[in-house]
Amino acid sequence: MVCPAIPLGPETMKHIKEKMDDISCLPGSSKSHPKIMDTGKGVVFQPMGRRITANPEKAILELALEAGVDIQSTCGGKGLCGKCRVTPAGPVSEPSSHELNLLKHENDGDRLACQTRLLQGGTVWIPEPSRSLKPVILTAGQPVELRMDPLLKVHEIKISPPSLADPEALQDLLQEKLGEEEKPFSLSLSILKALPKIFKEPKGYVTVVIRQGNEILDISLGHQIQSLGLAVDLGTTTIVAYLFDLKTGLPLAVEAEMNPQVRYGDDVISRIGFCLETPQGKSALSTQVRACVDELAAKACKTANASSRRIMDCVMVGNTAMHHIFLGLDPVFLSQAPYMPVTKQGIDLKARDMGLGFAREAWLHWLPVKAGFVGADTISVALAVRADKVTQPTLILDLGTNGEMILAVPGRMVCCSTAAGPAFEGGHITYGMRAGSGAIEQVVMDPLSHECKLIVIGDGKPIGLCGSGLVSLISQLAAADFITPGGSFNPRMMGPHLRSSPDGLEYVVAFADQCGFDHDLVLTSQDVSEIQLAKGAIRAGVEIMMQELGITKLGEVLLAGAFGNYLDPQSAQQLGLFPLPDQNRILGVGNAAGTGAVMALISSKERKHADSLSLNMQYLELTTHPDFLELFVDWMAFNCHD
Repeated sequence: MVCPAIPLGPETMKHIKEKMDDISCLPGSSKSHPKIMDTGKGVVFQPMGRRITANPEKAILELALEAGVDIQSTCGGKGLCGKCRVTPAGPVSEPSSHELNLLKHENDGDRLACQTRLLQGGTVWIPEPSRSLKPVILTAGQPVELRMDPLLKVHEIKISPPSLADPEALQDLLQEKLGEEEKPFSLSLSILKALPKIFKEPKGYVTVVIRQGNEILDISLGHQIQSLGLAVDLGTTTIVAYLFDLKTGLPLAVEAEMNPQVRYGDDVISRIGFCLETPQGKSALSTQVRACVDELAAKACKTANASSRRIMDCVMVGNTAMHHIFLGLDPVFLSQAPYMPVTKQGIDLKARDMGLGFAREAWLHWLPVKAGFVGADTISVALAVRADKVTQPTLILDLGTNGEMILAVPGRMVCCSTAAGPAFEGGHITYGMRAGSGAIEQVVMDPLSHECKLIVIGDGKPIGLCGSGLVSLISQLAAADFITPGGSFNPRMMGPHLRSSPDGLEYVVAFADQCGFDHDLVLTSQDVSEIQLAKGAIRAGVEIMMQELGITKLGEVLLAGAFGNYLDPQSAQQLGLFPLPDQNRILGVGNAAGTGAVMALISSKERKHADSLSLNMQYLELTTHPDFLELFVDWMAFNCHD
C-alpha cells in the first residue's frame, strides 16, 4: 500500500538530496566516501555517540560535562590525577609540559580532557579506563532448543609409557589408544612436539580434542580438562562474545564492549572510506577489532576461571564490512557498483592467523555473507528465528546504521538492505545517543494535557534520546498534531514546549531542571527529518519485498538487535516503519545474531543450516528497483496508516 501524496516540509526537502547520496553510497554510488567523522563545528564523544557544539575556549572535559558525558576526573579537572585521558581527532591546543609529564611523555595521541581544547569540530574517543558509565549492550537473545553436535569431540584416555614390547611411533600409539578405525588422525607439528612429554608421564588420563573426526587440536595431561568455544557477534557499534563449554554445551560467560572502530565513524561507509583513503587504514582497523575480540575472550575466560588457551573453536558473525575488515580483505568493491564482497562463502581458518590468543590449533569460522550489505549477521538472525520454517508471512527487521530485512513465507525468503543511516542509534541527532544510562527510551504523552512522561534507561535524569526514544517521541508528536504529515513542526501548536529557535522551531523534550546537564534537551526540525528519511527508506524496502512475494498482509514482525529490544512496537507501527501484522503480532527477539552464532558454535548441523539459508535466500537490490525512489518519498510522510 502506498500513502497518498503529502507535501513534505522544507527541512525534509532540504535533506532528500543528501539522503539520495546516502542511499547511493550504501549501496549505490561510485562517489567518494566521507572522511572520518566530518563533524563540522561539532564535537562527537565516542563510543557514547553524544554530540555538542564545539567551543575552542572550553576544555574537552567541560564540553563533555555539558553533553552529559561522564569522564573520570578524581581531581575535578585540576590537572592533577591524569585519569581523564582521551584521544581527540582534529586540531587541538598544544600540550603543556605539565600535561606531558602527567602523560609520561607518551606519544600515542592521548591527551588529558581537562587540559586540552578542540580548536574546531572533531571526535573525542574516551577509552574504557576513562569512562565513568558503561554503555548498555544487548547480549541476550530468544531461547532456543538445541541438541549438542559440535565439530569438536573431547576424548579422555589412559596411556602408558612406550615399552620395548611395543616399539611403535608415539603417533601410532596414540591412534591405537583412541581406538578409532577410520582414516588416520592429522597431527600438526605443535601436537607432535607435545607427544614426548605426554608419553613420558606415568600411567594416567589424557584429554584429547578432535575436530571433524580426524584432526587432533589439543592433547593435554589430566582428567576433565575444559575445551572451550567462543561465539562472537561483531557489530558495527558493539561486540559481544559468548563463552561455552564444548563438552557439556553449558554457557560459561558473556562479555561485551563497544567496537573500538567507532572512533573512525558511526557507520560502515565511514570505515570503508578510512580503509580506502588512509595508508595502513585497513590494517589499523583490523588490528583494533581483533585485539578487542581477544580481550573479550580473555575477560570471559577469567570470569569462567579458565584460560583463553583452552578455546578450541570460534564462530563469528557480522555485517559484510566488519567481516572484510576483520579478515583483512580489501573492501574496495563494497564501495562501488556492483557492491560485491570478496567472498560470500563461510570461511574456516586458524585463529592464530588472526592474531588471537586461543589454543595453538584453534579454528575460527565465519558464517557466510549474502551480499555487499547483507552480512553473516543477517544469516545468523535467520538461523536463530528459523526463517525457513515459518508458517505465515514473517518480517524480520534488524535495524541499525544499515537496515537489514528478511521477509519469509512458507517455501521462500527474500532479503534486502537499505541505508537507514545512524539516526536509530542516535547519530546525526542533536541530543542523540546510543542506548545507555540517561537515554530516553520511551515517551508517553497525555492526549489531553500533552505532558510527556519520559522513561529513561537507568532511571536517572535524561541526557539524550536513543533510537527507540526518538521513534516513540516523534510518533506521539505526530499523533498529537505537533508534527504535520509532511514532517514540519505545526506552528499552531506553539506553547511551552514548541518554540522558536535560531534554526527554526524546536520541541523541548525536557527542561534544564529536569536534565542531567544545565540546558534544555530539545528535538529539532532536522532531527525529525533524519527519522523521517530513515523511516521512508525502511518502509520502501518492506513494501518492495512484499510486492516480490505477492503478499498484502503480514502475519508477524520480529524485531532483532538493541534497537528492536527497546523499541515500542506500537510506536513503530504508528510511525509507519512496517505494516500492522495480524493480531498485532510484533515480537522482540533480542540479539538474534548472537543467538545464531551460538547455535553454529555448538551444533555442526546448524553451521551447515546457515550455509543452506544463505544459498536459498533471494537478495533484492533496492537502488536499481524501479519503484524504490517513489516508495521512499511516499513513505516519508507521517500520520500515514495502512
